[in-house]
Amino acid sequence: MRLLENIRGRIGAAIGAGVAAICFLVGGAALAFWLSPQQAMEWRRIEGLPELDAAGYTAVSTGDDVAITGTLVDNPSQTDDGLVAYIQERWDVSRPSSSDNDSNSRPTGSWTTIETVIPALTISIAGGNIKTVAASSGSLGGAMHQSAIKQGTSTEKAEYEGRQLPEGSTRLRGFNNGDLVTVVGKKASTGDLIPDRLFGGDRVQLVENIRSGARVMFAIGIGMMICSPIVLVLGVLGGLFGRRKST
Repeated sequence: MRLLENIRGRIGAAIGAGVAAICFLVGGAALAFWLSPQQAMEWRRIEGLPELDAAGYTAVSTGDDVAITGTLVDNPSQTDDGLVAYIQERWDVSRPSSSDNDSNSRPTGSWTTIETVIPALTISIAGGNIKTVAASSGSLGGAMHQSAIKQGTSTEKAEYEGRQLPEGSTRLRGFNNGDLVTVVGKKASTGDLIPDRLFGGDRVQLVENIRSGARVMFAIGIGMMICSPIVLVLGVLGGLFGRRKST
């Protein structure tokens, strides 16, 4: 019976290695040949949009794609520390897998966006002001101000900037009046701008930010695809010929 259990365990480990290898291959291909090209198309699209002043924006037709760079002015604060548009993020902690026997493995944390607030905004550009409409969805990125972190009460913690931060901690990041931003979106029939991206910085910085993200995705995807057969071979060999713990 123990021999049969041992054989089943080794076969199961080999099958698990095969599944992991397939996940690496499929995930890598998705990053390299789908997500990365999508990002590349986006930065090329934004790079190709014309530079507009207030008069140029007025001449744009309804529904056209627009990218403007200007300064946030005269917008009401949405938070106590003066943010006029922001994202709220929560610190989520991932625990090591129960099958991970590495005693040095530790919980890891990441910030998850739980709320995005983009109200109607006024942006000063050459020749006048442009108004945006409030957006229920959209992305914020680039250089942003960060509020003080409100620590959670969970006992689960992960390291963040040299300290152990409890799961459930929250922070706000966003923009103040006076910040230089680039807004990408479409012109509404009212003449206002419907934003789908609000970036802290100029257009050149935005394009480089998206381009860098596309390159990173491609590199990670290719790396995962290269690692796929290695994971398969090592996993199968380890499952079939590795030492099994006695029970």
